[in-house]
Amino acid sequence: TERELFRLGGNGMEDFRLLNQTATYDRRDGISDEANHQEMLDAMITIGFAPETIQSLMRLVVAVLHAGNMTFTANHHTESSTLDDNESSRAVASLLGISYEGLADALTSRVINAGVEVMTKPLDAQQAVKAGEALIKAVYGAAFDYIVVKVNNSIDDLQTRNSQGASIGVLDIFGFETFDVNNFEQICINYTNEALQQQFNKFVFKLEQKEYEREGILWKFISFPDNQDVLDLIDKRHTGILPLLDE
Repeated sequence: TERELFRLGGNGMEDFRLLNQTATYDRRDGISDEANHQEMLDAMITIGFAPETIQSLMRLVVAVLHAGNMTFTANHHTESSTLDDNESSRAVASLLGISYEGLADALTSRVINAGVEVMTKPLDAQQAVKAGEALIKAVYGAAFDYIVVKVNNSIDDLQTRNSQGASIGVLDIFGFETFDVNNFEQICINYTNEALQQQFNKFVFKLEQKEYEREGILWKFISFPDNQDVLDLIDKRHTGILPLLDE
């Protein structure tokens, strides 16, 4: 099965450190993640992703999840560390198509070029954890960039075949993420998203429709959700959350 292929076993969202920090797993909007996932796979086929490429991308995503569970043991006598040999680290090596020993060496040491000499310096446990985090970021970032290039190339091909330059822009940043516990970092992320959405609303809806009114253009009013009340809750002078925190 796919779960065996991706070495997921009986693991769920709550078993991966990258997913379980908020302890929030249930959606409140009634949307099925399983249905969305299938729609995404269908869309990737339509765009032109080969089945083998899709499977490779899924392997990378699961490798990232397992990488978040990797642990290291410190050797205080030599200021070095060891990658713990467990299911997570073995799964990462397997899914990335590399040897376990190669993965362990890459995460617990670094190569230093000093002139013509090449030296290997061991990393302590904290540095090894950072190396693991850098691996996660690099793998996920490379996969994301590849998907963007693939999608853009597919759109360009369609436009070339149809001899049309039409395009559709999608902005998907509207809405709060709601957890049982929201920290300061989360409210800053939400605030940024809401501010960007308000800018989009202002220039695409509000100002554009006012321009239509001034020019006497016949048109049908476009309704849209205005999130000004959310911004007021956060940054309104004297009463917003951030001004109150400043005081």
